[in-house]
Amino acid sequence: MPIETVYRSSQDETPLVRCVLHEKEHIWVLYLAGQDTKDNRLTHALLRDGLAAALRDVRRQWYEWVDSDEVGHGAALITSAELSSKIFSNGLDLFNAMQDPYFFNECLNPVFWELLSFPIPTIAAIGGHAFAAGFTLALAHDYRVMNAQRGYLCMNEIEFGAPIPRGMLGAIQSVVTSSTLMRKIVLEGHRFPAKEALEAGLVDATADGQDGTLRRAFELAEQVKSRAAKNAWQSIKELVNRESLAMQFEPARVFKL
Repeated sequence: MPIETVYRSSQDETPLVRCVLHEKEHIWVLYLAGQDTKDNRLTHALLRDGLAAALRDVRRQWYEWVDSDEVGHGAALITSAELSSKIFSNGLDLFNAMQDPYFFNECLNPVFWELLSFPIPTIAAIGGHAFAAGFTLALAHDYRVMNAQRGYLCMNEIEFGAPIPRGMLGAIQSVVTSSTLMRKIVLEGHRFPAKEALEAGLVDATADGQDGTLRRAFELAEQVKSRAAKNAWQSIKELVNRESLAMQFEPARVFKL
């Protein structure tokens, strides 16, 4: 029987993230609840009280399993919107993020740091649109599965004159090594449907529908989870992502549009 934990806002108890542990398989699924904002914008609360808190608890559980030699065949983590949502994440809660000089270092970047150094494989199940910071949230995972029937990946900051913070660019650079593809993403604001995203290497697999996307992500988790069983995943990943991790710190400042 799966074990479920709901992470709530410290301000008003709004459900933010529903964490479901499939204990037998050692696979966690983090569902973005879509109740802080309907389109899963990365608000202060969703990042700090939801995603960061859930990721740290999963990390602690993994370390406990390592200490007690109970890792079994490894473990993995999946992040998904609730299956009722058409949007994975529509980016930042932009006005409030830009007005807080500490937002990136205290809210957004810690989540990217967790994912870029996570001790077990992570998979983003992208069942719908992933824009801007939502796109970079998906890229901070190790693997991505995208709904072939709905949704785009897009960094649309260029369309409304917003800068791309260092931490978000670091997440992009953890996946994108081609300067031509980088230009297409950050300077042209190109919208990638699933087929094109797969061809560009931005996602690792596609599936039909939101249910199918999550099922394919679960299958992928089963395939790759054993890679963490000897507890070397984190140390190797930190070395591979060392430049992207270094970009998760930036000067405190207010961005202006």
